[in-house]
Amino acid sequence: MRQFLYITPFFPPQSQVGSLRPLKFVRHLPALGWQPVVLCDQGRPDQQDPGLTDFVPRGAIVVRDYSPRAQLAQWQQRHRGTPTPEPAQNRPRPQRWSERALPSWLANPELLPLGEHAVDIPYAIWSAKRTLRRYPKCEAILVNADPYAACLVGAELKRETGLPLLLDLRDPWAPCQLRRPRRPLPMRWLEDRLERLCVETADRVILNTYNTMHDYRSHYPDIEAQRFTCIRNHFDADLVRHGSHAGFDRYTVLVLGRFERFNKADVLLQILAELKRRGVTPEELQLVVTGDFPDPAWTMAKGLGVADFVHLHPFVPYREIGPVLDAADLLVALVGPGVTQRINAKLYDYLGADRPVLAISDNPEIAEMVHAARAGMTFGHDEIAQIADHVQRELKKGRQRSVPRRSAGLSSQEATAELVQLLETVTRRR
Repeated sequence: MRQFLYITPFFPPQSQVGSLRPLKFVRHLPALGWQPVVLCDQGRPDQQDPGLTDFVPRGAIVVRDYSPRAQLAQWQQRHRGTPTPEPAQNRPRPQRWSERALPSWLANPELLPLGEHAVDIPYAIWSAKRTLRRYPKCEAILVNADPYAACLVGAELKRETGLPLLLDLRDPWAPCQLRRPRRPLPMRWLEDRLERLCVETADRVILNTYNTMHDYRSHYPDIEAQRFTCIRNHFDADLVRHGSHAGFDRYTVLVLGRFERFNKADVLLQILAELKRRGVTPEELQLVVTGDFPDPAWTMAKGLGVADFVHLHPFVPYREIGPVLDAADLLVALVGPGVTQRINAKLYDYLGADRPVLAISDNPEIAEMVHAARAGMTFGHDEIAQIADHVQRELKKGRQRSVPRRSAGLSSQEATAELVQLLETVTRRR
């Protein structure tokens, strides 16, 4: 079995979306002849789902020593009897002290280069070198980012060891169309140079959408285009088909996950208002959200007179979302207006189910995926009337409608095979 060092600060039992992509890869790599040596962090107890660790393959090598916090947390559990945390809840994120104490323009997270993970870099480099000494068969280094600070860890390791380096960017870094405009010019200058250092050092930079890959090739015209490649996110059906659901009592439009600063509920509330104007009632149709529904969204819902349509669902661990998807009638994937670089991770789980999908996005790549999978329809943010027409048509077709998928190229097994091909390419060159 060939080995590589997999640096991924987020990994189960951490339940952030950043832990799911590496988990899916780790589950399928051994069958393709590769054993990752995972170097990860421990994470806060309120952001953990211990049940996720059940899906890490037996015999997997997991070193929880990316930061000093990981060792401290393990010591506390051993010597102070710290109980195993309950699965993390999708409760509203508490305000940071900076958000409470500073003006809104100073609370901008883009003011801090690399975020809170910058302080972990020296320890992570030391721990990674120690891990490589323990596992000298490692032939390459793969970094799962963000946090983007981990890319600097990988770049320094390549400089010292000469091992091939692959950077897997879950979201774009310097050329990010959402975060870049929010960075003050000095921070933009700094992050541009930090990313360039990492990109020039890496053997491959993996992006998870083709639009982002093309944006990176344009952003770095002096670097050969083949250094940038794409492995999209993917669905692992065996990972999410656990638990059960009692079902819904009316036609249910489901949004899996939460609304946040880059993904707001406004367009959905406008659609509900249009449906109400046409005579659709809350007794016929409901919008169910499994995550946080922020106060501004509630205020807007009440102002439009559609608050009765909106229902918050109890928290659902990721491994149990399959039965919730089956219980729903229409699955909604929403990407903010004008965003073309991102595809919701949840869209892949929608495409792995068999309920109709409604995608609201200005990203043509999402439209292509939904059309290719024969899963449903995609509309732009300004097509409120057309979306309402579509929802009414779906409502008339009845509940629990099955839409057979054409899901070639969307599974975790296929994505892992693409990753293995990259690993074999960069190690063969070495």
